[in-house]
Amino acid sequence: MESGSTETLRVLMVGAAQEEADACLNALRESGYATRADLVNDPKELSSKISVLPPWDLLITINKPESMGTSQVCDFLSQQNIDLPVIVMLTADDDTDPLSFVKMGARAVIPMDDGDYLTTITAREFDALKARRHHRRMSVALYESEKQRRILLDDQVDPVIYISHGKIQYANAAFSTLLGLSKNERLDGRAFKEFISEKDQKDVEEFLFNVEDSGQAFAAVQCSLSGKDGTEISTRTVISATSYHEQFALSLQIHADSEEEGIKDIPAQVFHRSEETVFDSKHFDQFQQLVDVAVQKAVSGKGKDTLCCIYIDTLKEINAEHGRGVCQRLVAVVAKEIGAFLGDTRPFTNLGGGSFVALLREGEEEKIRRKVTDLLATVTTKDVEVEGKLLQVKLSLGAVIFGETSDDAKTMLSQSRQAAVMAYKQGGNQLCFYQKRRDVKPVHSVEKHLAGLVSQALKNKKLKLTYQPLIPLSGSSLEYYEVSLNIIDGQGREHKGSVFRPKLEKISLWNKVDQWQLIEASKALKAKRKEGNDTRLLVQLGGYAVTDEKFLPWMNVALKAAGIPTSALAVELSETNIARYTDRIGEFFKELKTMGCQTVVRDFGCSVNPLAAIENLDVDLVMLDTSFTRDLDERARLDELRKLITDLTQTGKQVIVPGIESAEDMSPVWQFGANYIGGNFLQPPSERMNFNFDG
Repeated sequence: MESGSTETLRVLMVGAAQEEADACLNALRESGYATRADLVNDPKELSSKISVLPPWDLLITINKPESMGTSQVCDFLSQQNIDLPVIVMLTADDDTDPLSFVKMGARAVIPMDDGDYLTTITAREFDALKARRHHRRMSVALYESEKQRRILLDDQVDPVIYISHGKIQYANAAFSTLLGLSKNERLDGRAFKEFISEKDQKDVEEFLFNVEDSGQAFAAVQCSLSGKDGTEISTRTVISATSYHEQFALSLQIHADSEEEGIKDIPAQVFHRSEETVFDSKHFDQFQQLVDVAVQKAVSGKGKDTLCCIYIDTLKEINAEHGRGVCQRLVAVVAKEIGAFLGDTRPFTNLGGGSFVALLREGEEEKIRRKVTDLLATVTTKDVEVEGKLLQVKLSLGAVIFGETSDDAKTMLSQSRQAAVMAYKQGGNQLCFYQKRRDVKPVHSVEKHLAGLVSQALKNKKLKLTYQPLIPLSGSSLEYYEVSLNIIDGQGREHKGSVFRPKLEKISLWNKVDQWQLIEASKALKAKRKEGNDTRLLVQLGGYAVTDEKFLPWMNVALKAAGIPTSALAVELSETNIARYTDRIGEFFKELKTMGCQTVVRDFGCSVNPLAAIENLDVDLVMLDTSFTRDLDERARLDELRKLITDLTQTGKQVIVPGIESAEDMSPVWQFGANYIGGNFLQPPSERMNFNFDG
């Protein structure tokens, strides 16, 4: 069942007329959001509606003298401690300085009727809001995790302390016991060097500062601590990077030694690399730990490292010519050469498929380019001999520099791979840096591209219809199928019509698509009805058909020519088009009813006041938006669905609930009183109308 909706966006609108609100929501729905919206006009309404759950995602205010002011809205949100992006829309005759709204707390100020501007700003603010919400959830989870970790550390036999900038952030009871201190004595905030023997204080303090500044993952130091009674305790301390109270810190796990050796830097052998271990899975796990530490270091502002993916370009050709065995030995030789070039200070491991990844200590683009140039000169300027065969080696390298917005190790590895693929596509034997894709799309060029694909599909007869059954929940004898359109591109890939329709349905090209769809669906329906069943089709039309006075007369003639009774056809129009063509839609539905067709409003429930929008229309069936059947295990979602179905059935409308993917989804829908359900749980879209309604 087709659906253009992807994410649900909850929009609260302040001071907007119904037409203005519908225009804004239409723009958002066309960009792929399933919306939930409400309209408020005074502070009392705002206070009562702002606290509903789920929370709102966006507040759009129309700046008008007679409506609630933006300053009042922003002050209210600030006082209530509500994180809700505010977008101010200015009318053409409003000469208010946009900066004044930003100073009040608005996230953006945009002109009315600029849908592209609105959708671009909305996408940015919605993504930022989701990131902030995620951060808050993770902060709570981290706090709870740190509480649990502290409980475990308090019971730890070995002394453990956390330090940052030389000061103790936490020390467990075993540390106090080791030094002979009272367990009640607070050590938080005290300098760690106070507990180091005087002869080692300066060296150990300097060593720890160097470890912390470099963000080194693992290290160890042997020195003496000073007990309460003045005795010196020889210790070996293993140092690792961690976090405490959401800040970068060093974890010191202390072991008492029987021998006194004075201060000694002991390298922690946790990342041992050899020709064999490069290809070991444990080696890769250790490498990921180092990447995680490097990310944490960058996020904490303690320096930048770079992740570099290295791919052997020529491996595929060599495999085809010489076989897998030669390839494997070549990979081993190249790995050895890369490892020798990088040395012990730059961790390096295998990714499989002729790819490697290295953690470079360089964090500046120019230094990385120089390093890669030297690597290419070392590895690729001479052929490699394997089993008497001279093999050419070319490398494609992709780099991603860590920064304060870097993600986890898995994401960074993926990004470095993407950059290596880019280098390969550009000819290979070179370096490309990862470039984050921008979400902003040139709308007009996208529409032009889609229109070209559709035109070619029409010309080359590359359109296809599928049929999905709608199952009655109240014992109806009618057999309904919904028609879906697929478009096949030049490479043979199928695309759902719902991808194209929102962008193209307002132009005449889509009329040709609708005409093709009706003709082909009528042929299939005629063949199906010969079996003796009262089979009916739901066919969606684009918005242009509403404005074309010749379309319905043409459709009437086409159905008669096909030998299909008009009663066997239910015509669907989206809620977006109901709002877009308010002046024309009532007459359009009347003409359909006069012809004998049923009328359907689909993608329903996403406008400010959906019931009011159809109360004066002659509508037989209402199909809800598929966003209403997502996450039905959440109480708020169930309540929202129940209310909408109840309100519709009380007005005499028959309700179709699409997107049913499991028996668990179907159960509440049946209880709420829906008339029909659709979805892949019953049957995925098929090229034939072959569902057994009696089964």
